[in-house]
Amino acid sequence: METIIQKTGKILYVLNRKGKRLLSTRVLRNHTSVILFIMLVCLVTFLTIFWGLGYRASRVIVYTSAALTALFVALIFIGSWHEARRLRQNEIISCFLFKRGNINGIQLQDLGFSDSDCGNLNLILNNLAPKHKIDFKLVSDNRAAADYKKLFRILHLLIDGGIRDFKKERKEMLFKFIESTFTLNGSEVNRASLNSRFSEWVNESKTEFSENLDPFRKILGQ
Repeated sequence: METIIQKTGKILYVLNRKGKRLLSTRVLRNHTSVILFIMLVCLVTFLTIFWGLGYRASRVIVYTSAALTALFVALIFIGSWHEARRLRQNEIISCFLFKRGNINGIQLQDLGFSDSDCGNLNLILNNLAPKHKIDFKLVSDNRAAADYKKLFRILHLLIDGGIRDFKKERKEMLFKFIESTFTLNGSEVNRASLNSRFSEWVNESKTEFSENLDPFRKILGQ
């Protein structure tokens, strides 16, 4: 009995492994192979059902063709919908949930933006790509370069859950989002400065962190 169980178990293991390999390398290779596999399985199923119900050959062909056509259209629609969803999820702009849908009525100059960028900011808040990069103009103490930490504070207040606790993948997404969305006082974002300023910002004391957020909370009405 033990030998029989071991041998049948080994056979099932091999069949399962080969089945998974066939499924991943042949069937799930791409959208086309998946659709063709489903269509083939359904073709056999429809033929079996219609023949089993006793329909004449002409009716079997007509009904099967109609069912397969409807199935094909449905599969194309579902595949297109999933592909569009995948592309959207892979967009950096779609990686964050914003607390508000627009920034209308806010004094944008106080946030370091031009009034002309209101439309682009609203696009961002609705997870849409801006028409062009937005220039952030609030400068740091040296009065020359834009202050990365001030931009972090604004984003921290706008993004649901804040950004202070971002680690690894989330922080990388944030940096890519900033690089693709903003310029800093006319200059492209410097990744080294971005990383070092973020580290400085997250390591501020609790009191300092809160006090530095207060002016932006008032501007945003939070």
